[in-house]
Amino acid sequence: MIQITLNGVQRKVESGLTILDAAGEAGVHVPALCHYEGHDNGTCRLCLVSVKGIPKPVPSCSTKISDGMQITTETESLGEYRKSLLSMLMLDHGAHEGEKEAKCRLHEYAAEYGIVNLQSGEHSSMIDRSHPGIEFDPSLCIKCGKCVIACNDEQGNDVIGFHSRGQELEIQFDDGLLLGESSCKSCGACVDVCPTGALIEKDWVKADRTVTSTCPYCAVGCTIQYGIRSNRIIWAWGIEGTGVNKGMLCVKGKFGWEFNSSPDRLRTPLIRKAGVERSPLGKRSIEDVFHEASWDEALELIASRLRSVKEKSGADSIGGIACDRGTNEDVYAFQKFMRVVIGNDNIDQSATLCHAPSAAMLSYATGAGAGTNPLHDMGNSRTILVVGSNTDRAHPVASAYIKKAKREGAFLIVVDPRRVDLAEKADIFLQIRPGSDAFLFSSMARHILDLDLYDHSYVENNSEAFREFEDSLVPFTPEKAEKITGIPAARIREVAEIYAKNKPSSIFWTLGITEHRNGSDNVSSLVNLAILTGNIGIRGGGLNPLRGQNNVQGGADMGGSPGSLPGYQSLLDPVVRKKFEDSWDAHLPESVGLKSTEMTHAMHEGNIHAMYISGENSVRTHPDTSAVIAALKKLDFLVVQDIFMTETAEFADVVLPAASTLEKDGTFTNTERRVQLVRKVVDPPGQAKPDWLIYAMLAEKMGKKLGFKDVSDIDRERSNLVPSWQGIRMDRLKNRGMQWPVSSMLSTGTEILHVGGVMRGKARFRSITWSDAEESEYPYVMITGRLREQYHTATMTSRSRIIADISPGPYIEMNPGDMQREGISEDEIIEVRSANGSLRAHAKGKTNLQSGVIFTTFHFHELPSNMLTSDSLDPITKTPAYKDTRVKIVKVSADLHAR
Repeated sequence: MIQITLNGVQRKVESGLTILDAAGEAGVHVPALCHYEGHDNGTCRLCLVSVKGIPKPVPSCSTKISDGMQITTETESLGEYRKSLLSMLMLDHGAHEGEKEAKCRLHEYAAEYGIVNLQSGEHSSMIDRSHPGIEFDPSLCIKCGKCVIACNDEQGNDVIGFHSRGQELEIQFDDGLLLGESSCKSCGACVDVCPTGALIEKDWVKADRTVTSTCPYCAVGCTIQYGIRSNRIIWAWGIEGTGVNKGMLCVKGKFGWEFNSSPDRLRTPLIRKAGVERSPLGKRSIEDVFHEASWDEALELIASRLRSVKEKSGADSIGGIACDRGTNEDVYAFQKFMRVVIGNDNIDQSATLCHAPSAAMLSYATGAGAGTNPLHDMGNSRTILVVGSNTDRAHPVASAYIKKAKREGAFLIVVDPRRVDLAEKADIFLQIRPGSDAFLFSSMARHILDLDLYDHSYVENNSEAFREFEDSLVPFTPEKAEKITGIPAARIREVAEIYAKNKPSSIFWTLGITEHRNGSDNVSSLVNLAILTGNIGIRGGGLNPLRGQNNVQGGADMGGSPGSLPGYQSLLDPVVRKKFEDSWDAHLPESVGLKSTEMTHAMHEGNIHAMYISGENSVRTHPDTSAVIAALKKLDFLVVQDIFMTETAEFADVVLPAASTLEKDGTFTNTERRVQLVRKVVDPPGQAKPDWLIYAMLAEKMGKKLGFKDVSDIDRERSNLVPSWQGIRMDRLKNRGMQWPVSSMLSTGTEILHVGGVMRGKARFRSITWSDAEESEYPYVMITGRLREQYHTATMTSRSRIIADISPGPYIEMNPGDMQREGISEDEIIEVRSANGSLRAHAKGKTNLQSGVIFTTFHFHELPSNMLTSDSLDPITKTPAYKDTRVKIVKVSADLHAR
């Protein structure tokens, strides 16, 4: 801390700040149009201030404070200068349409300095309206360059640039294209930083109020400010420099909020009409199948039927799936409902379908089933290894951090079966054969050992099971890896040496690693590399699974998995059990329950008779759709709680309308363990209620009390029972949240896990074995994944007009050479068959695919890819092998094609 004098008042401020930042922290307003936090962009000169001892005014946005500095932000000469500058800017400034002038900071400053309207009042005829959601009016542009910084330096999208110079200087998209024809990713960063509204949302209007909350999509956990008018969200902004995202958003965060006010929202409880069979709605309306009910009627029916099933078939015949798009408080209440009211441990959440291998193997090795380092820490990495992740599309803001680290000198290695977008930025790209990851990374470990490049000190002092691991690597030679992975042995050696030598090295991965029959082994092979090289517990290092859903990390943290009570405390530990039983005044189940994929089998076998599915569309998300539907039809009773009538809800006996996460208070936990506030933005529609409240109401109908009248009750109980959350309370999360563990109310959290040693004491190597894939009559491997514009089963994103306009449609991607061999033309309808089913779709040639691999998404109702996927599961976590489905391609006959 140093001392400065600001407008005659002495203040202690943090060294390293600019004058503008120090003034802002002190509540002193200094006008600025071009300032961009973290960038030297002093083009507008509006922020000039006087500093004693310096003859001329200095730009406050780029001048760092020094001890003893005396600063004056307002003088008569400064005022006249600013007024003159603003007058010149206003002279060339066009007219805004409708209410859009309210978004123009230039107009705001002009009014502040008493400048009359100098415009002609005529609207520009040059407005570029080619993009579905954004328009660009060059007559309003002051050439400040903030959009260029946002697009290129921050997001790494490289679409916007300056063209020409002097009076001819102008902003262009991809060197002269219209915005809608350019490679724009629709993240809206340019819109959110534009100080004049030259770049603006097409339908922008002034808000009655704003609420800042956390994005409901992926687990990056971006901070978003929502504009509200008449209880409807009307726009979303990233707040420059704020949150994990530092103001950056992706297309979903920017434009994907319209689902919340969709007319399709569930508004009242629904009960299946007597005699109406369980089947998809098809051409029937909701009213044909269900009748509306009061909450009291619906909850009474559910309570009665669940009691009946429990009495007839036992507590273990009921299963529950929690919603990872809900809040931590929702999942906490649900797991308590299942264990206390239902009386079993058959509770799961979507982690089983995605990152369960990550959590399980990280926990096995380190004692914590979560990522180790914050996203911004990759700026300290010298090597970044990205594996099985189309980061640029699935986690665009995380990808922006990776691309920025690469530009600032990090060595980037990308490993994927497809040449994903991020591969174009990589120093080395390894196009691996699907499913061979564990062999690749084990061969890298073998090479590191052969060259004696491993971290002797870390291994000797901070690890265990090293000798067994070393012995297990004997078969994993780079030469054999070349045959199995398709990657040259020399390249494998090169990458291994870079990862080991160019420390600190960080690893990022997603479902391309976990969604395999050997997903746990894939994760362990990465964890072993990090332990071997001492890249754990250090800045710029770490093991970082990028989680897919907004609160899938929190769902697991809150005890939403069988055998795991909140805070990963073992259900089978007698001391832990007694603590929870004393607090909850209940006897807890004494055996570990079923995971969701096991529940499907149990339904088929007649061991599960009733299900309570909250916020998961199992028909679309679980493998082998036909088997899931058959299982649901066998149930005696099915409750589905959601915000829309999903394909799963169509089979329910009772459907309960839930509030969305934009309609309640609570917390999410992001991919870096950061617990952040979720604030109620608007009221829920009709009679929809928060999930946690529905569970509490149902518990009372079943003769129990969860003890929750408000989310603050859950907040307090959780802090008392979960050691890693003892210092986490919602009133402490107002700024950037806190990363668990937070051991006390004095702690500010844990930014990097395992500093000085892992949580379990010593990092544990896990030896793996390898079995070659079996021969198959199906010659292609089908991989499923995400589009940038869509999310999960598109229940939310499909209801955004703008996303619908810019999103690619459903199709099958194939290698062009494979298409030629199969005699398939571009956009031709083909049939894809697996051992489980078949579907038809248009084929598109994609050069980023290796021969023998096809790709499609899981977003679209029209292309239900899980009709093809098998229920082959990872033996440890029961995670499906979505990334390794064997299929064949069949041409559709001409007459069928015509039809």
